[in-house]
Amino acid sequence: MQRLVSVFVDIAFHRKGPDALPSSRFLFHVVLLAYAGVGALTLALERPLAQVLGAITFHVGLYLVFIAAVLGVARRRSRFLQTATAALGVETFLACIALPLLFTGTAQSADGVPSVLAALVLLLIVVWSIDIVGFILARALDRPYIVGVSIMLGYVVISMSLGELLFPTP
Repeated sequence: MQRLVSVFVDIAFHRKGPDALPSSRFLFHVVLLAYAGVGALTLALERPLAQVLGAITFHVGLYLVFIAAVLGVARRRSRFLQTATAALGVETFLACIALPLLFTGTAQSADGVPSVLAALVLLLIVVWSIDIVGFILARALDRPYIVGVSIMLGYVVISMSLGELLFPTP
């Protein structure tokens, strides 16, 4: 397990690409469950429980369809398991970094206004996420880094817009 976490950390710091992971359905499913679990936990902090299941199902499904579509257009479908596992794994890693801020309430001051430092850290985590998954996509597509980041920026805009439209934050 420690070696697997180490690979995700190496991917997060651009030392390895998604090809460092095995093309394993079992590993993909384990990482998918971890991603969905951490994502549901994060969503449960700001949404009613009844909305969490629908929102996490939507976000996970959209993410996987997005990765499959990008790889399909580039004729790299055979790289889906490794690419999706890498993306979900590093997203889970980043969410685990963000969770303490969200759980302890340090993201808000006593009057309920977000703390500037906590908000900045959370923004940096989002930017890092775009960077990492952009890097993963670039490697999976055999394209320059800027192409992967551009694709990921487009996904983030679409995902956030659709997510807020379908599952508005209370």
